[in-house]
Amino acid sequence: MLAELFFWAITPCRLDHRRLGYLSAAISLWARGSRCRRDWSDHEANAKSVMLAAAQSLPQRRTCVVLGSGLLRDVPLDELSSLFQSVLLVDIVHLWPARLKALRYRNVQLLELDLTGTTDMLLGRARGFSDPLIRLQQDQTIDLVISATCLSQLPLGPEAVGARRSARLPQLPKDLSRQIIERHLDAICRLPGRICVVTDTEVLTRTRSGDVIEGEDLLEGVSLPAPDREWIWPVAPFGEYARDEELVHPVRGYLDFRVARRRG
Repeated sequence: MLAELFFWAITPCRLDHRRLGYLSAAISLWARGSRCRRDWSDHEANAKSVMLAAAQSLPQRRTCVVLGSGLLRDVPLDELSSLFQSVLLVDIVHLWPARLKALRYRNVQLLELDLTGTTDMLLGRARGFSDPLIRLQQDQTIDLVISATCLSQLPLGPEAVGARRSARLPQLPKDLSRQIIERHLDAICRLPGRICVVTDTEVLTRTRSGDVIEGEDLLEGVSLPAPDREWIWPVAPFGEYARDEELVHPVRGYLDFRVARRRG
């Protein structure tokens, strides 16, 4: 608890994003990641492997953009910074563990950006989505864009804010979560370079005997093509969620999402 309060006090974060609860959410994710470090290690290794495979097969490597860089636990920053002339880490909040790691590299930059394009809408300043990635569309030095295990997470903050402010924000779309997911996929496919996507797709409640007793679609019905790689991420192992139940997320990895879409 003291560490979480410390992060709250010292983390640079825009006032709008603090008001909407995104700093608190990032700190909570850091706390869970610390508790579940051992259980998350295979997932993180698999995610890094997909990202590196996408990067290493490129004919040229100038700029790499990592969307949803988060705590950098599942992002191979050491290797990316060596492979590319520049690396841009994009997220709505960059906590100090990620900031300190990024400071080790001269060619790594941070960009604080709401990837959902909903901040102004949630604060009542706009009636629709903004296009957060429009500034990157003209950058022809981008050779790789990585959507780093963020697709299913993007709607969580806006949905929570919408639930709290529903009386003051009657204009929010009823299918807000689905629109955020669809818009992210469309937006990244408008960017230059190869598109690498790592995303979880479902949350499954599983017993110690391996039986799945409940499941929920994290992508709100948005269908994805067949992936290059798949694995299971134990997001909340036994004892974290419940004594005799765990929450696991199937994860898909795409080395080139455009090619996968055409193939699908």
